[in-house]
Amino acid sequence: MEETKKKKKSVKKEVSTKKKKTSVGGSSGSGFWGKLLDLLKKLLGEFKKFVCLLFNFIIDSAYFFHFNLYNFTVLILDVFNSLVVDFCINVVGYGYWLISLDHKRISLIYVILGLWGGFIGLGLSLLIRLNLCDPYYNLVSLDVYNFLITNHGIAMIFFFLMPVLIGGFGNYFLPFFLYIDDLLLPRLNSFSLWLMIPSFFYMELSLYYGCGVGWTLYPPLSISENSGLGVDYLMFSLHLAGVSSLVGSINFISTIISRVNFKTSIIIWSYLFTSILLLLSLPVLAAGITMLLFDRNFGTAFFEPMGGGDPLLFQHLFWFFGHPEVYVLILPGFGIVSHICMSISNNDSSFGYYGLICAMASIVCLGSVVWAHHMFMVGLDYLTAIFFSSVTMIIGIPTGIKVFSWLYMLNSCGSRVWDPIVWWLVGFIFLFTIGGVTGIALSASSLDILFHDTWFVVAHFHYVLSLGSYSSVVIMLLWWWPFIIGYSVNKYLLQGHWLLSMVGFNLCFFPMHYLGIHGLPRRVSNYDCEYYWINVLSSIGGVLSITSAFVLFFILWESLSVCNRIIGLWGSGSCVTNVMVVPVPVHITYICGGKVWFNYK
Repeated sequence: MEETKKKKKSVKKEVSTKKKKTSVGGSSGSGFWGKLLDLLKKLLGEFKKFVCLLFNFIIDSAYFFHFNLYNFTVLILDVFNSLVVDFCINVVGYGYWLISLDHKRISLIYVILGLWGGFIGLGLSLLIRLNLCDPYYNLVSLDVYNFLITNHGIAMIFFFLMPVLIGGFGNYFLPFFLYIDDLLLPRLNSFSLWLMIPSFFYMELSLYYGCGVGWTLYPPLSISENSGLGVDYLMFSLHLAGVSSLVGSINFISTIISRVNFKTSIIIWSYLFTSILLLLSLPVLAAGITMLLFDRNFGTAFFEPMGGGDPLLFQHLFWFFGHPEVYVLILPGFGIVSHICMSISNNDSSFGYYGLICAMASIVCLGSVVWAHHMFMVGLDYLTAIFFSSVTMIIGIPTGIKVFSWLYMLNSCGSRVWDPIVWWLVGFIFLFTIGGVTGIALSASSLDILFHDTWFVVAHFHYVLSLGSYSSVVIMLLWWWPFIIGYSVNKYLLQGHWLLSMVGFNLCFFPMHYLGIHGLPRRVSNYDCEYYWINVLSSIGGVLSITSAFVLFFILWESLSVCNRIIGLWGSGSCVTNVMVVPVPVHITYICGGKVWFNYK
């Protein structure tokens, strides 16, 4: 009996050890469940590392807390960063792009988001132009037409031009021109980037629910119950985008003022003035939007006349931000054009360097005090209208200084007359000058009252804002594409793209001056048959402009496919990007975790 009991016990032990071996040491198998088990094992390993690092954190915090609160805070951030980085590298794979602090990776994500927003705006503009091809038959309803024009303006300004010009190219090139490795506050830089994701999401929700109040959000339409839930989503979107831009401008200012001098590139000065404008104007917009949200949802009456409020207050708050926003979008273009004109003319410095800096500074100062020229129709008194009209005209003086400096530098680049970049520079100056001349006409209060809310105003700000800023985006992308990617671009395709773009731009927006002079109102999809062919001509130009955007993407795709590598950039040695290795290598980013340094590419 005892022998049989011993045999049974030995058999049970063998069976249990076999089970343990198969469960612990055996392979997890292939297929879905096997991959799931492997992932769970990795997660268990990461959890063990987390427990160990948490234990080290508790011990280290007891030592550091009494020493310095700053070191304690840095320790918390470093441990968290090390956990996230280790998890993303071992589990997610290339997910370290999501938590990278490298300014180049952050800027490329900004550019991708901006291009996405730009094509959303292009699609909405195509629907607008197709809807205006017939004076009576509407492709979409009147309410949807208002949704289109609202989200088109918001998408193009806040989700295309600002992410690409400021967050994208600004983040990428500021450290290069300042001879530093990265921006001064890289974590703040990453924070400003990821605020744009929910902002994009809320903007799309506002389009889905419907927001037909115009991009200016004027009350009482924006505070009425009929405006819909989309207005709330749009305000949340603008709040997040504003915080992102505000944080990014603080980062830019703190980085630039620590390194800037009167020998740095004109691009640095343009981004400094842009960041100052954002820092001054964005809090005012945030205050106005917050009061709108309170009026809509909490029963306040900031802009409700029945409760003692004034809708005119919101116009002052909005345009105190809205007009400097125009210079926020065009000042980076000024710096880009000035720098590239200098490089093309093979000079060591820009012609009239100090004059260009003073011109931008005066544009910032004057542009901050002319917001009421958008409000001549609200009943301003005579002296106030004279002041805002006169100061608006004076802005043309520093702008003319910049234009003449660009023309002088372009005059000395005769050997590159067939370069598509030179063509784009000339096109930028031409388009911006047309917009400036029409702006001088609108600065006169008597003419502005006649042209108010007509297609003349639409033509004016599209020539300045849309065509000027978009041209600077194309110029910067084509000029530094070999520097970033390392491949050349087909010259003949670029020449055809420039021709298609210029024909499309002018065919789309120039006839709008005629419509505005004859009093055709904007934001209205029905019109008299007399203006049918003018609108059809403008719609054809809009289709050509959208086609040119896709042609540009084809040219860049062709460059990546053909892989014509370059060995360097041609230009003067005064610019750091002309003497660097191309494509520019990705910096190794170091993230501290406790006492261990993790580096990854």
